[in-house]
Amino acid sequence: MATSLLQIRMDEDLKNQAAELFESLGMDIPTAIRVFFKRALVEKGLPFDVKVTPSNEIEDPTGLLAAFQVLNANAQKNGTIGMSEEEIEAEIKLMHEERRRKRNG
Repeated sequence: MATSLLQIRMDEDLKNQAAELFESLGMDIPTAIRVFFKRALVEKGLPFDVKVTPSNEIEDPTGLLAAFQVLNANAQKNGTIGMSEEEIEAEIKLMHEERRRKRNG
């Protein structure tokens, strides 16, 4: 089975809280993400309800919407909104190369 790298940016507190939760369940973040993806495939959609209430207030009991909004705001701030995955990966590669050059003089 070939594997693929998935990189995401998220609020550090959200990541730490999720890591603690997943650790208490006996798994790390990559395992939890794989479980989410597999469950989404079984459900043929998100493995939880996503809906707008009649009052047009969005329910967000899991905090996923808030997390998405933070990610979207960060993408706008960083100028990465609308970039393709390949463009983001190329930018990350350039940043790693610059960091490596600075370390090696």
